[in-house]
Amino acid sequence: MKKAFTLIELLVVIAIIAILAAILFPVFAQAKVAAKKTQALSNVKQISTSQAIYSTDYDDLMPISYSIRANGTVRWSTIVPFPANGITNGGWETVIPEVEMQWASSMQPYIKNKQMFESGLQTTTSITGDTYHPNAGTSGLTMNGMLSQYSGTAISNVAVTPAFWTGMGSWQYKGRAFANPALRCNSATAAPCQFNPGGSPQSGAVPSGNNYSAFFGLGTGWKVWTYGTSTQGGGVLMAYADTHAKSVRVGTALSPAFHTRGDTDPYALVGTTGSTFSYWTTSTGDCSNPGADTGTIQYLCYFRPDREQ
Repeated sequence: MKKAFTLIELLVVIAIIAILAAILFPVFAQAKVAAKKTQALSNVKQISTSQAIYSTDYDDLMPISYSIRANGTVRWSTIVPFPANGITNGGWETVIPEVEMQWASSMQPYIKNKQMFESGLQTTTSITGDTYHPNAGTSGLTMNGMLSQYSGTAISNVAVTPAFWTGMGSWQYKGRAFANPALRCNSATAAPCQFNPGGSPQSGAVPSGNNYSAFFGLGTGWKVWTYGTSTQGGGVLMAYADTHAKSVRVGTALSPAFHTRGDTDPYALVGTTGSTFSYWTTSTGDCSNPGADTGTIQYLCYFRPDREQ
């Protein structure tokens, strides 16, 4: 007489397998995200270390966060090609030397690996119409634009001042890179552009209200979080001016609540979808109560190089 499993026994085994799968699959998914986060954080750390080496060759100055046109005006709000020859249309192929000075390209000799700008945590997107050189990179990393050409020794507290971070949130751009936040250096004439706590960053610059810094969101479907969500502990990867790097929770205050301090989170509040946000500015490096600050010259609190804590 042949022995065989009964139908009930088979159903029990299948049910057990289904239960185990339901338990283990989320664990596997979390482990995969953790591995991607570890790799991406290592890359952010290495880029920050490369910047420290860069600065020793440039009189202790941080890289330039923007591209400068031939007439001397600043592309302060432009997502420029990465590297400088990464986009082969739209006229970018004729201004490669102007883009080469921007941080993502100017630091390449010290990094020698464009893949370090990519992250498995972010969704790759592109600008409509772009055509790419085979050399084009992908970047979800941004530089703190308020450190553009700023002296490293002039930073008040290098341990709390962000230098590089996944400031594109959930996105990364193919063939492009930029600074976030950026100095609002929108003067129509050539003039130096640098963080100036006592005035505008550039002669002739026009602020938004009294704010001389700009913080960018990236459109429909974009979220402030590089990984996770508001309910799961969403965050970004951040490297500081002393080159240490870590994961940082952001957008922890959801609308209509908001942070009363400007030094605890890049965002004062975030919409429940993660794609809308507000932030604090202040006229001093004290971000403990920025909402009470009525100064006429203001910059974004969290990224100020004169912030003490």
